[in-house]
Amino acid sequence: MKLYSHGRDSDLREHLAEVMLAAETPEERVLCACHDLGKATAAWQAYILGNSRESPHRHAAAGGLFAALVLLELNGPAKEKWALIALHAGAAHHTDLQELNTDSLNGLSLVAVDRQVGEFILDPEYGIASLLPEVPAEVLLRAWEKFRRMAPPASRERFQFKTGLKRAVSPEERLKIYLHCRSLLGRLCLLDHASAARQSGKPVEVREWRARFPAEEFKLRPAREFKGVETPVNRLRSCLRREFLQTVEKEGVFYFIDAPTGLGKTEAMLCGAELLRQREGLSRIVFAVPQLSIADQVFEEYFPDCRAQIWNSRRRDKTEIGNAQTPPEDRRGNGSDAEALSIEEHPFQMPYNVTTFNQVLLAMCHPNRNRCIRGLGLRDAVVILDEFHKLPQVILPFFFRIAREYARLARCRFILGSATPLEPFQFWDLEDSCRIPPEATAPIYRAAEIDNRRLYRSMGFLTLQELGTEIEAFQQESDRNLLVVVNLIGEGSWPLRQRFQQAYNPWRQLEELKTPGTGRIMVWLDGLVPPLLRRDLITACRDAMRHRPVTLVSTQMIEVGVDLDFDAAFIDYQGLAATMQRGGRVGRNGRETPCEVGVFALVCSNGDTSFEQLIEVRKNYSIRLRQKPFDAIFKQELKFLDLEIDFFKEWGERFLHDSELAASLSEFQREVFAGLTAAGLLEQLFRIDVVGMQSLGATFEKAQFIAELFDSEKASEIIVVESQEVYDELSELNRRIKSQNSTGEERKRFLSLQTDRTVAPADRIRSELGLVPCGWIDYPEPIEVFRVDSMVW
Repeated sequence: MKLYSHGRDSDLREHLAEVMLAAETPEERVLCACHDLGKATAAWQAYILGNSRESPHRHAAAGGLFAALVLLELNGPAKEKWALIALHAGAAHHTDLQELNTDSLNGLSLVAVDRQVGEFILDPEYGIASLLPEVPAEVLLRAWEKFRRMAPPASRERFQFKTGLKRAVSPEERLKIYLHCRSLLGRLCLLDHASAARQSGKPVEVREWRARFPAEEFKLRPAREFKGVETPVNRLRSCLRREFLQTVEKEGVFYFIDAPTGLGKTEAMLCGAELLRQREGLSRIVFAVPQLSIADQVFEEYFPDCRAQIWNSRRRDKTEIGNAQTPPEDRRGNGSDAEALSIEEHPFQMPYNVTTFNQVLLAMCHPNRNRCIRGLGLRDAVVILDEFHKLPQVILPFFFRIAREYARLARCRFILGSATPLEPFQFWDLEDSCRIPPEATAPIYRAAEIDNRRLYRSMGFLTLQELGTEIEAFQQESDRNLLVVVNLIGEGSWPLRQRFQQAYNPWRQLEELKTPGTGRIMVWLDGLVPPLLRRDLITACRDAMRHRPVTLVSTQMIEVGVDLDFDAAFIDYQGLAATMQRGGRVGRNGRETPCEVGVFALVCSNGDTSFEQLIEVRKNYSIRLRQKPFDAIFKQELKFLDLEIDFFKEWGERFLHDSELAASLSEFQREVFAGLTAAGLLEQLFRIDVVGMQSLGATFEKAQFIAELFDSEKASEIIVVESQEVYDELSELNRRIKSQNSTGEERKRFLSLQTDRTVAPADRIRSELGLVPCGWIDYPEPIEVFRVDSMVW
């Protein structure tokens, strides 16, 4: 019996044998051998040979279900667990991890009635039996007979299968199963992609999956020392680092460090990660930050002379010491170029890797199969999440539970840093976390040289017109450097730009900032600035501040990792943590007298404050908040947000220190979250429905709501290019990918060009930017390209 997998020159058995290289256990061997069982039907064989134009049925679910039934018939330890893993990982290798619905299951009946499928299963020379000699033939036969009985939607066998899984597998076990599914699916898809390419005639070597994620020799980066003479602040910095290194000597999964801004927390976390990596024998360090705009600064300042990679929307480039990395494989033809865009590279390839929260969360727990492949690269890593308080509170009860299990499965450790403390409540599941003792951190927070750097005062509620007037008055009366932070672009930084008659041309703005001068210059750093320019803009701003007064108008991207030291600030209120983060860009290195930070609530055109508008946008546009169990958690978060809103309303005439803001934040956390319990949350997240007959498995698709972070302004992405030549290059690369004639280096260049220049203006202001439409590109998804009219400066 000879069957085909990917055309007339392919071989189904050979393909299955190659994919079996993904397996790490006997149970996984079963799934890998069975994953393409649905291709064995006569109708599907006619389709792959070109005798019919459309696929006659979906084939993936059949392989997953049959493998699950084989594992149940083998009656081994934790058989229900392995059955659920096989069912989902097998069914998802052409889609994503999700509850199997009618669309997925419709092909089962066509597979079940095809005699050729049964013959292929039991053939001892060519079929699945030949690939699994350890599985008795009678087990394969019983599983096939049960499969045929389960194929009809209303079968009694299907009901028994579902109820058996729900009864045997607890919600806590389902979380572990989900993460195991992701690991197996990633390995399976990686080998499936390589084997499919080879079976289709491409010169691709099918190798064991770990070859795609080699661990190279780890060479430490040069440690950063505190500059300048011995000062009280430097002594506190040394104390913080010393205390944290003692903390990471303990056995644990989570290591927390919180400290006021400007105390060397980043360096302390990196030193701790290097110690953990050496002690645990891990391969890489991943430094993740909340936003794309922050990654560049961290990369430039902490990893200039080591083997490091940055993965963000600006560059995805590498600094390489020694031998160059092997370039991506050159694959041509037969539809794989677009797929290769998603899997050829990943954010965790080097000893040191700088990326974003989103990339870590997507790799850890998103149900998409290509994200599962990337998750393989996150193994054996120390993962640093700097300013982790920026994670949405609705995902925290799940994130910490998932991260703990992920650490066990993938040999990871997590370091979490913040300028504000997170209380270890039972709701978060952090009772076993390691952290610097409070008696060591309290003196740092209260130290006069730290707490007296800034004083916060309320400016009350301001309209945009009133805020503009405040900025003008400051600039007329003072030659100090001023930071202005607003929450929104459409009702914040953009109308301010218009008021001060600044046209939209980020390339021109950078050139003007670099031009020597003595008068005040206003600079805009928000989501309208292409990622390509953000790091250069920050560097130029820092240089200009030494010679001339600068007013920087920014959004939340200024909060973290930006080493700028302003003399004063006007800050749009978005809660206490954000206020302290934004204030951390003021008086950073201390002054003779405290620097003043004015905090205002910007009133939008609809009468709400910008903070209230952000909350409403989340309510209206975040699907997650309307899904169980996230809806119930969000109700608690709203109570917390109400406390923060009331705090601002009642601020009055007081001048407050950072320590006082931090104390209020901890008080609000205790009031809302200390008494909550996580009981029932995992059952709602990964539910197994035993009532409806049109589904199988658990609702693993809900994990996407943990992995995908929400954008605060409703906007559509566009690409902004600086010249027609850049658009022409982008368009030509798009054409080559579409025609299946691209090389790996061309695909890498294509991704770099488009992501370097992607911005997301609010829909209602796009027409006001004065951009020239150029056209569209197709990959990874359709997106429109515009040109800045750079000829008119």
